[in-house]
Amino acid sequence: MKTLFIGSLLLIAISVTGQVDEIKSASKDNSNRSRSGGSSGSDGGSSGGNGFFMVDLLFNGVFQWQGAKLSDDRSRYPSMVSLDVMLQGGVKPSSYYLLWPRVRGNWGLFSTDFRMNYLIEDDVDGYKHIRTNDWQIIQINLITSRFITLRAGTGVMQETFGGEETFSESAFMFGVHAPDQTKAIGFEYRFSKDWDTGANPRREFSVQYQHQVFSAGALHGNLSVGAVYQRYYNSIEVWAVQAGLVFRIFKPVVRNGWDE
Repeated sequence: MKTLFIGSLLLIAISVTGQVDEIKSASKDNSNRSRSGGSSGSDGGSSGGNGFFMVDLLFNGVFQWQGAKLSDDRSRYPSMVSLDVMLQGGVKPSSYYLLWPRVRGNWGLFSTDFRMNYLIEDDVDGYKHIRTNDWQIIQINLITSRFITLRAGTGVMQETFGGEETFSESAFMFGVHAPDQTKAIGFEYRFSKDWDTGANPRREFSVQYQHQVFSAGALHGNLSVGAVYQRYYNSIEVWAVQAGLVFRIFKPVVRNGWDE
């Protein structure tokens, strides 16, 4: 009976694993196509004084936008200037685990966000995993109101396996929260692209709810629950139920009422 039970467990483990090897194989195939295919170049055009004028106008507009956000009433968006440290993970029962250690810095109009994305499987020969380093180098906080956050950004996704290829990655985040940000629900979409081969190394959609459980001065601790769906190379699907801790550091706001 014991032998039968162990054998059943091994069969289950064999049947539910495979995403790690499939993603590695897809990444290798994409890398080979990139090396064998040519890239087409384009002749650059010349820019005159109008180009410099437009750049100057753009920078002036950005500086004014940043100044307006930083001088806004901080009670409308307490974490306008903040540091977020996220320790989150997910699991698909009997299949694999996902881990996302992540840090994000916010400064008015701008944010930068770095995370490591782990996919871990329990194989018959032991644990195996893959990891990507995902850096949203620059994000623009388009809306930071009492109830809504809208953020868009661009950066890179680096595979730390195979040929360690690096791809461009865009991200969009929409959040709805309480005015004091003690409760929030957020939706995030990520999209990476290999411009040499046209492949999509990963698409991702996630949703999570955060609830503040303690506050000590500038330190705010939150519990998070949610779900994530990832699709690698347009064919390999990964999903998980996730939970974790989110620590946010920002100056607390003393409120005299709910009125603006």
